[in-house]
Amino acid sequence: MEILSEMKANDPDFNYTVQVDEESRIKTLMWVTSRGFDQYRCFGDAITFDTTYRTNLYDMPFGLFVGVNNHFQSIIFGGAMMRDEKEDTFKWIVREFIRMVGGKHPQTILTNQARAMELAIEVELPNTVHRWCKWHVLKKANESMGVLWSKNSNFKMEFHKLVHHMITEEEFGAGWQDMLEKYNLRKHPFLTQIYEVQHKWAKPYFRGVFCAKMNSTQRSESANHLLKGYVPSGCPMHLFLKQFEKLQFDRESEESFQEKSTLLSGVSLRLNLPIERHASKVYTRAMFEKFDEELYKCGTHVLDEIVPRKIYKSTHIDAAAREKWSKVEFKIEVNDDESFFSCECGTFEHSGLVCCHALQVMVFFRLSKIPEKHIMKRWTRDARDVLPAYLVRYQRDRGPPSSDTFRHHTMYMKALECVLLGDSNVKCYDVFMAMMKEVQAALVPLSSDKDGMGLAEREQQNQLLVQNEQETLELQGCATRSHCDGESSCSVIVGQQKKRPRGRPTTSRDKALYEEHLKRLQFCTICRSQGHKCTTCPERGDVPKAPRKLPKCLNCGVLGHRSNACGTKKSGPFEPNFL
Repeated sequence: MEILSEMKANDPDFNYTVQVDEESRIKTLMWVTSRGFDQYRCFGDAITFDTTYRTNLYDMPFGLFVGVNNHFQSIIFGGAMMRDEKEDTFKWIVREFIRMVGGKHPQTILTNQARAMELAIEVELPNTVHRWCKWHVLKKANESMGVLWSKNSNFKMEFHKLVHHMITEEEFGAGWQDMLEKYNLRKHPFLTQIYEVQHKWAKPYFRGVFCAKMNSTQRSESANHLLKGYVPSGCPMHLFLKQFEKLQFDRESEESFQEKSTLLSGVSLRLNLPIERHASKVYTRAMFEKFDEELYKCGTHVLDEIVPRKIYKSTHIDAAAREKWSKVEFKIEVNDDESFFSCECGTFEHSGLVCCHALQVMVFFRLSKIPEKHIMKRWTRDARDVLPAYLVRYQRDRGPPSSDTFRHHTMYMKALECVLLGDSNVKCYDVFMAMMKEVQAALVPLSSDKDGMGLAEREQQNQLLVQNEQETLELQGCATRSHCDGESSCSVIVGQQKKRPRGRPTTSRDKALYEEHLKRLQFCTICRSQGHKCTTCPERGDVPKAPRKLPKCLNCGVLGHRSNACGTKKSGPFEPNFL
């Protein structure tokens, strides 16, 4: 708790919350750094949450809220250390996290298949789309399918194709039924179970749902794996927090390197098209490479015009060689002013990048720039140019004000000159901030009498929205139960009990309840049914064995005994009754 207070003193925007039990021991610990708060404000539209184990001395699971920035790098928003993984615990974690990052709900959240987490998200994030991680589905398939998942079977390849490459629901359903029919798996319990919840993990159901090109909690898994490189297995809490700070610092260094690489180094153009040159100036270096991949795929499709300047059809050139259930034709619709190109594949809605089908139509239209509606700001170089709602008119992507006035322009230019001078050294910065606070305090009472000629009034910006948002955040903060925040006294908290057994701690990962190893069922190799083996199969088709032949006596000719046990007189070899 002293280290948390020290982190709060060094970083005023650092926020943490502690939930204690009846014995005043830590039950849940949640924190968000100032860097995580700023990152969430720009890239908090799609996040993942996953827990890892064996990271501390007390065997408390540790969860990470992870996202992706405009360089397609994993970024950490916040961390949570919990004693258990019950529904109430996850509700508290989600509620506190949203409060700490400003009350903004994400559009999409990806988690594992824990039922408690799913129920907590439904209550705390009702308007957020919740999806499962595909990695856990593939892991369970590996445990449940037995010999079908081996190298000698094509089932694994076909299953991966269904999971990763299907686009539409009809395509996925047809491919799934063909797979079940081909391998006679209609009664398989695992496949039946996951197909009933296909809307949670199958790729076609991610179409139209923005996930920032994430369809798995692999971002959280990689962050957890990276964390274990900094934190030893038997780590106490105070050392855990210190090492977590080092992890954050190293991640920020890598992000700064990508920022400089985007600003200083150029990119190589594959096709040298005008739209490609425009993309190289708008997107970051990493995202331009992904855009270039989509532009390169245009060569594998043939474009047909259905309705001039309205509807087009893109067909794959290898349509005849693909599976019968595979979708090879995609329809692209263009709006009236040719500012938006809607493709039925849903790639733009899912990832925020234009698909190859829509790009093919744009090249056909000879567009020199990507339409503004197809440029998502989170992938651009100006992704961090996000100002508060009442200052949003000054963002670079908004351009100059539509109704600028002489007095506003004069004050704006004078303020820029003062900012340039204040950035000369530390002393100039201190003087500038002190003077600005005095000017602001003097202008606040005078600004209450508005003449209606200000820029805010001319652009009809409603500042009441900001006040309502602040009131909502204050109400949420008052509703928080049993938390220790900021500089409040934490002397009543008792140290956590150690749960480590004797001996050297293992580095293996504990498994959650939903990851328990499933018992493999035995299937008959003849009829493919479960419950019996091939040796006892009723459809075996073997001919039943003939009944045992009874011996015949050579003396009396009666069945049932031999001649050495016969009671009649034994005949010699030359007597007539011998034969």
